Amino acid sequence: MINRFSARSTLWIALALIVLALIPRLLIVAAPITDQFDKTLPDDAYYYFLTAQNLTRTGSASVDGLHPSNGWHPLWMLIMIPIFAPDYADPDLPVRIALTLGALADALAVGVLYLGARRFVGDTPAIIGAGFYALNVMPIFQAVNGLETGLTALLLALSWWSVLHLIDQPSIRRALPFGVIFGLTFLARTDTALVLVFLGIYTLWMLRRTPTLVVMGGVVALLTIAPWLVINHVAFGSALEQSSSSAVPWAAQTRWLTANPDQSLWQLSIEVITYPIYWLRGDYLGAPPFIGFLLWIVAAIGMIRARRSAPRLVSITLMLLLGGLALVIVHTMLRWYPRPWYFVVTAQSLALGLALFWFSVRVPLVRLAVAAVAGVTMVIGGVNMWQIGLYPWQTSQLYSAALWARTNTPRDALIGSLNSGIIGYYSGRSTVNLDGVVNPQALAASRDFALLTYMQTTGISYLLDTDNAIHREYALFMGDAYPDALMEIGAITTDYPGLGPVRAYRVLPASALGD
Repeated sequence: MINRFSARSTLWIALALIVLALIPRLLIVAAPITDQFDKTLPDDAYYYFLTAQNLTRTGSASVDGLHPSNGWHPLWMLIMIPIFAPDYADPDLPVRIALTLGALADALAVGVLYLGARRFVGDTPAIIGAGFYALNVMPIFQAVNGLETGLTALLLALSWWSVLHLIDQPSIRRALPFGVIFGLTFLARTDTALVLVFLGIYTLWMLRRTPTLVVMGGVVALLTIAPWLVINHVAFGSALEQSSSSAVPWAAQTRWLTANPDQSLWQLSIEVITYPIYWLRGDYLGAPPFIGFLLWIVAAIGMIRARRSAPRLVSITLMLLLGGLALVIVHTMLRWYPRPWYFVVTAQSLALGLALFWFSVRVPLVRLAVAAVAGVTMVIGGVNMWQIGLYPWQTSQLYSAALWARTNTPRDALIGSLNSGIIGYYSGRSTVNLDGVVNPQALAASRDFALLTYMQTTGISYLLDTDNAIHREYALFMGDAYPDALMEIGAITTDYPGLGPVRAYRVLPASALGD
C-alpha cells in the first residue's frame, strides 16, 4: 500500500526539501571566490560571463570582443546576459548571482524529483530519494559551477515529469508543454539529446496507440530549438556543431596519434573510459566518492523489486540511466574529454533508484543501514572533495596570472591564453582563447599547425599560460614560428606539480623575426 500525505503537507515537504538542497549550495556560493576557484568554479564558466558582457557592450558573442563563437549553450547564456550587462564595482557580484541561480535551479529539481516520484512510491520513499539528491556532493558541486548544470538538472527533471504527465492523461494540452520542455532542455545543454532520445522512445512506446501526440510534441520541441539552429547555420556554417564540442577532443586525438602512430584511437578510448579517478570520485555514477558502485547495486535491487509495483517510475529511472551511460560513452570513448558536469543526469537516476529501493524493500534494518552508509559517505565524501577541490591549481595559477596582467600590461594589450576565462575576466584585458573552445579561428589555426602565426596576425602581444599548456599540450600546434616568436618575460606564478608555473611571453611579430 502506498501512503501519501495531504496536498498541503506535500507542498510543505517539497518546500522543505528545496530549502534542504539550497543550504549547502548557497554556503558554497557565499565562500570567497578564490576558494571556489579551487573547489567548484571552473575556468570554463568565465567564458559565459565574458561573452555575456561582450554581447551587451560590443554586440559580439565572444569572450574577447573579437572572435564570435557558439561554444556555449544558449539558454544559460540568455540568462547570463542581463546579469552581466551592468557595470559592477565588485566583479564577483554578478558571478555570485549566476551561481545562486544555478543553486536555485538544482534545488527546484529536488522538489520535482519528490513530486514526480511520490505518486508511484509514496511520500516516504520519495523523500528519501529527493533528500539523497539534495545532499549528494556530486550535484551540489556541479550546481554551483557557474555553468548551465543546475538549469539542465531542473529541465531534465521536468522532462521525465512531463513524460509521466503525458502518459497519465494523453492530450494535446499536455503534449504541447511536453515538447516545449524537451526543446528547452536541449537548449540548456545540447548533449541532453542523448537522454531525451530515450525518454522520447519510452513515451512513443507507451503512447503507441496515439503516436500523433508524441509527434506533435516533437514538432513543438523542434520549433523551440529552431532559432538556435538557424543562428548557428547562418553565423557558423553548421546548425549543430559547436566549437566547444570539437576543439579539445581534436587536440587530444592529434596529440595521442602523434605520440602513438602504431596504435588506434580505440586504445585511447579504452584508456579514457577506464581511467579510475572519475569512477572513484563518482563523476560518471552521480554518487559520492568511492561508494558509487555500492549505491548503484542498491538502486538496481530497488528497480528490479519494484518493476511490477511501480513500473513507470522504474522505466523512467532506466531511461535516465541509459541516457547517462550514453553520455559516458560519448564523452569518454568518442570525445576523450569527460568533465564532471556532463553527468548530472545519473545523480537523478540514482536518487530515483534509491527511492525505489526504500519502497520495495520493507525490512527496516536494511533500509536504515543503507541510509546510514549513504549519509555518512556523503558527509565524508563532501568534506574530502571540498578539501582537495576539483581545480586546486586555479587560484595560484590562473587568478594570479590575471592579477599580474592587470598590473603589468597596458590597458589596450591583447593577451592570448589557452585557459583564458579567469585571466580575461579579472585582468580587465581582452584575452583571446587559443585552445579553440570558444574561438573557431584559433581552432582552425591549430588544425593548420600555425597557432603562433595566428597570434602574430591577430596582434596578440602577450601569451600567458602554464608550461604544461604551452610547451606540452599545444607545442605541436604552434608551427614554424615556435618558439622563436616567444620572448619570455618570466615565471609569474609559483610552480604547480604537473603544470609548472604560468609564464608570461611577449609575442614577437613576424617582422621582428625577419630582422
